[in-house]
Amino acid sequence: MTNSKKIKNYILIMALVIYIIIYRLFIVENFLKYIEFINAAVLMIFVFIGIHLLGFQKDKITPTKKKVNIITLTQILLFFSVSYGIGLIVGYLKNSYSLTLYSIINNIFAPIIIIIATELFRYITIKSNKNSKKIIILITIAIILLELSTSIKTINFNDLAEVFKISASIVLPIIVKNCVLSYLTLHTGYKPALIYRLVMDLYVFVMPIVPNLGEYLNSMIGICLPFIIYIYASRIINEHNNGVEYEFQKNIFKVTDIPVIAFILLLVCLVSGYFPHYIIGIGSESMTPKINKGDAVIVEKIKSKKDLKEGIVIVYNNNGKNIVHRLVEIEKKGSNVYYRTKGDANNTRDNVDIKLEDIKGIVKFKIPYIAYPSIYFSEKIK
Repeated sequence: MTNSKKIKNYILIMALVIYIIIYRLFIVENFLKYIEFINAAVLMIFVFIGIHLLGFQKDKITPTKKKVNIITLTQILLFFSVSYGIGLIVGYLKNSYSLTLYSIINNIFAPIIIIIATELFRYITIKSNKNSKKIIILITIAIILLELSTSIKTINFNDLAEVFKISASIVLPIIVKNCVLSYLTLHTGYKPALIYRLVMDLYVFVMPIVPNLGEYLNSMIGICLPFIIYIYASRIINEHNNGVEYEFQKNIFKVTDIPVIAFILLLVCLVSGYFPHYIIGIGSESMTPKINKGDAVIVEKIKSKKDLKEGIVIVYNNNGKNIVHRLVEIEKKGSNVYYRTKGDANNTRDNVDIKLEDIKGIVKFKIPYIAYPSIYFSEKIK
């Protein structure tokens, strides 16, 4: 790549960063009603300038690119099958957007232009710099900043819990997604990135119902889906680079993928709390030596009060906090039943009147040490 092209790319990246700053400091404050249309117009201008400065390489279809397009679409369809299947358990939400033809067109018009312009800009700049990792990284960072600036309206940096929540549910999925899309764009052109974003970013505007997955599951999907696409796409690309295209179909899916995918699905199900069994981390020493700080426990939701017997370890909710203690007494007072608990390492019982509706489940077994990272970060943000 010539120095002239490098300079042009740096100028484009710097111009995009400057626009992001102007967008956050001025446009959001004064033109909130029109920000999507402004973004669409500005990004199209960036595309035209990029084509003028760097040119546009035609994205020719090859067997490798076709395979990557297919695998991208296949994984997206699998996502819909799994997420709407989970919806049978966790329930569905009615789409909050109007589904009249006019409303759908009005809702998706600006986002479609933004997506197409962003991915064309990514393609133009990456393809003109495919031998410069530094510039490709800078372009990816600039696009990440652009998407973060439009996705995060406000954030209170003094509230560390809010910062952590936004980082987990918005920032990390956007970073993972854009890193994967830049990789796909570098090796196979703009089509896989367009397929991914047009479907994943716009389906909420047209589907009559959406699964009630909650922030956690949506975040996990936002991280896992691009990563899974990357795994399969990289196999296709690597085999092509090694000159064994005839083995694509045979080697895309491997038997060893099954336990990995099964483990990921199991982990997502356990942590989400939507299913009969779920996992929680232990953040205190009140149950030592039976259960230690940093351990995780698998909890089974109770089906009826008959499941509750003295001596078992239960999870109950006290003012929004989950407590894992041993059930030591079931006390009847008139028509009311109270459940008394005590931490094995504590000298006294819990001074809480626990009712049946407060009990969230029974501890079935523990997994030592695996909750240390989450406990550590939870303590840091308090």
